[in-house]
Amino acid sequence: MKRKNIIVNLTPLLFMALLCNSCGYGDCGDNNHYRTDTLSNSIYVEEYRCFCGGATTTDVFYVYLTDSISFRKYVGINDFPYESVIIESRNDSIVDVYQEKDIGITEHKYKTKLIKSYNINTLKKKNKFDKPCKKK
Repeated sequence: MKRKNIIVNLTPLLFMALLCNSCGYGDCGDNNHYRTDTLSNSIYVEEYRCFCGGATTTDVFYVYLTDSISFRKYVGINDFPYESVIIESRNDSIVDVYQEKDIGITEHKYKTKLIKSYNINTLKKKNKFDKPCKKK
């Protein structure tokens, strides 16, 4: 009788462990490019899925600004619905990066602030490529 109770008591725990492992919780592996969007003339925004949430939480995406030839710059995280990055092109040489955070406790209230502005010509001169899923 005790053996049956132990199996019944452990069943939910075993089910949760199986669910978390089968849904890809944790590192997403090497093939994690999610999407590329065009921002302006030859400037792109790339997203890499760097943390797979599985069935228990959301995926986390690292966001990069790139021209695909001379630079890739890490600019922030998209962790919907809690935090996201908004990138706007002011002109062909200046890009503004904003961070939007959910500051609501019982309902969604978003606060947006300018994080940094990037000069595209300066990024091209530095010729630096940030590695995907590494913040710096």
